[in-house]
Amino acid sequence: MFEFEYFNPALGAITVSIAEYGLTFSKAAVEVLGKPQYVMLAYDKNKRIVGVIPVDETEDKKIEFISKMKNGYVRINNKDFVRFLMKHFPDAPQMFSKKSNRYFSYWEDESSALIVDLKRPLDQQNNEEKENDEFDDEEEILK
Repeated sequence: MFEFEYFNPALGAITVSIAEYGLTFSKAAVEVLGKPQYVMLAYDKNKRIVGVIPVDETEDKKIEFISKMKNGYVRINNKDFVRFLMKHFPDAPQMFSKKSNRYFSYWEDESSALIVDLKRPLDQQNNEEKENDEFDDEEEILK
């Protein structure tokens, strides 16, 4: 028996972008989180994972979430959290610059959190795919 998850083309991929100013959540990420009033941000430095956990107003470490929504996206301006992440990455200036980097994200039931995998940047993947496509084109020309 399969446990399918269905892709919603109206929402797109579940991604979170990180830049020096903070985090931006795709429409799909907002939906997966359940459009909470507040979230809490966490980080696992060994696994290079950011956790985004929906919380209620009683949580001390809460950050406003859904009130920041515009056109289906949510942007949390939180330079301090990005600085918190930067201390763990020697390549931080490239990872968390003015230009945002998108990361694959997914919901994990066990943690009740949206998981942002900093080992899987979406934009880097696209660049690698593009380079591979160009290489494949060159092979075709050489044949």
